[in-house]
Amino acid sequence: MQKRLLILAAMLLFLTNKNSAQNAPITDGELLYYKDYNLGFNLNSYSGGGIYYRHGWHKTGAKKNYIETELAYIRHPKEVWRYGYQNNPSSYTYGRLNFVYFWRNSYGQKIELTERSYRNALGLNFVYNVGFTIALLKPAYIDYFAPDSDGVGSTLVSEKYDPAVHKDEFRIYGNGPFLSGFGEMSAKVGLFGRAGLNIEYGQYPDEYKSLEAGVTFDAFNDKLPMVTRAEQIQFFPAFYVAFNFGWKD
Repeated sequence: MQKRLLILAAMLLFLTNKNSAQNAPITDGELLYYKDYNLGFNLNSYSGGGIYYRHGWHKTGAKKNYIETELAYIRHPKEVWRYGYQNNPSSYTYGRLNFVYFWRNSYGQKIELTERSYRNALGLNFVYNVGFTIALLKPAYIDYFAPDSDGVGSTLVSEKYDPAVHKDEFRIYGNGPFLSGFGEMSAKVGLFGRAGLNIEYGQYPDEYKSLEAGVTFDAFNDKLPMVTRAEQIQFFPAFYVAFNFGWKD
């Protein structure tokens, strides 16, 4: 009788272990990756967006150091799009002095909060970085109907916007050529910081995609000349959302 009970118990234990193994999540073999490479696209609350590259390497199993470079477009909150006169259907920003781009360079960390241990799972990470920003200011050019010397007619010309000269907005046709002003670009250096949450997912362990959201902060020792008839800005706190994709090796 005891022998039969032992055989029955062994059979039940075998069936239980087999059933548990069948219901367990399918995991990949544990692979160790040292580096990763990440490209990202983001939108910010200054009605702009950016593109960045992030290169990371493991400090510990759950922490990863990285360096990042980003180019972002920033608009002043008081900028207003208008349509050019003289039946021009394209829009422009009246009173804009400069187009502003932030070139951010920083060092940071990605800290793993939850592990993405099997295919199609989600991983949650905290990211932060600090560094410096170079604000690139490109003078705004407009297409403008300048009065002829005889005071009767006018000629369409592309000129750098000057609020002291281009007072008559009914003469503004629209934005000038995009490449105009690049040779006159100026720069200001400031500080930069970012903090956010990153949700990582992917089918393969060496490839991944992620959604990210958080806050950024840029600070300069002078206000940036962006538009006329508005308070210029020195500190730029912002929210951002981003989509990233990358690979590991």
